[in-house]
Amino acid sequence: MLFGLMAALFALLLVFEAVTYWHARNVFDDAAAEGARVAAAFDGTCEGGIAAALQMVQAHAGAWGRDAQATCADGPVVVVTVTGRTPGVLGAAAGFQASVSESAPKEG
Repeated sequence: MLFGLMAALFALLLVFEAVTYWHARNVFDDAAAEGARVAAAFDGTCEGGIAAALQMVQAHAGAWGRDAQATCADGPVVVVTVTGRTPGVLGAAAGFQASVSESAPKEG
């Protein structure tokens, strides 16, 4: 019975960890898409795209999104990448590294 309880707890923690990982990836993906949209606008810059992406992470992630970083590659297609750690169920040390890139064609 003890092993069954431990297995059930482990399975629940694994499910919770997977859910937090996918939630964090969704937040990072939305932020990267917004950053790419802003940077690819006619009067947009990579600096503006990075600022928009980080602002969106902070707005949606709160405290666990503080360590998120964004990069931007300018060109005919703008690529914004948001990287950060996901919130861990058992604490911040249990989280995973997640990185998401989104692109948009530069308006001319």
